[in-house]
Amino acid sequence: MNTIQNILANCPHQVSPCHKAKAWEIDQSLRAGTPFPILGGKRVRCREGLLRFKIGSAWRLLYQVTASGYVPCALVSRQRFERELKRRRAI
Repeated sequence: MNTIQNILANCPHQVSPCHKAKAWEIDQSLRAGTPFPILGGKRVRCREGLLRFKIGSAWRLLYQVTASGYVPCALVSRQRFERELKRRRAI
């Protein structure tokens, strides 16, 4: 199971500490039961069950909606966001 620590540790890019702190804050708030729209999350229209959070202007944090709650999937750059959606798109 992915955790936010694994996502941030395995990110191949250099992510600034302020963006890591924001991702950590979003994860803690979701676990505390805060609704995702209040945190700035949006549903991804082309991929059911996927949420996106903007982390600054250059990063996107993706979460999967499961029966047990929200599971972090990936931290991707804005440019790679489309590629990530195509990779996860159901056929």
